[in-house]
Amino acid sequence: MWKLFRIMVLMSVSLSLWGCADSQPKEELKIERSGMIVRTAIVQAVDLKTRMVTLKGPDGNEFEIYAGKEVVNLPQVEIGDEVVVTYTEDLLVRMAKPGEVRDETSEGVARATPGNKPGAVEIHETTFTAVIVGMDRTLETATLRMPDGNLRIVKVQDPTNFDKVTLGDTIVVTITKAMAISVQKQK
Repeated sequence: MWKLFRIMVLMSVSLSLWGCADSQPKEELKIERSGMIVRTAIVQAVDLKTRMVTLKGPDGNEFEIYAGKEVVNLPQVEIGDEVVVTYTEDLLVRMAKPGEVRDETSEGVARATPGNKPGAVEIHETTFTAVIVGMDRTLETATLRMPDGNLRIVKVQDPTNFDKVTLGDTIVVTITKAMAISVQKQK
């Protein structure tokens, strides 16, 4: 009789635990965000000796910038040309693969060929793994242990992402920043 009672209790406990099991797998963490800022100005004056360029912004304010020696095509800049600066920033976050450890930075620069209007593109990309060591749903923040061991508290933009991770999970973060500067004839 006791044997039958024990079996029934075990079955009851097993069924209760099975009923508590999450019937749907966790949604995978995948965050993709990007932003872009574009600013324009019109060339008002170019002093090739001092390498100072006077620009007029869209709100009518004038300001000067120094065009260093790396601006090899400065002689091609003319009054009335439009200077366009585009800044972009992309963020990608995903779950790390088992054993994945990343702490990398890469940079790249490209310039206009000699004889053309000045222009350049600079890209900076950082990829790292971080361990989630704290989550505060009230403040919508997560505490991350960075590759160097330091802690960083970050704002969680979408609170539903809390349901996709647990304490101790490792995530991979990639931040890409790019700035492009071009000079073109005014439209």
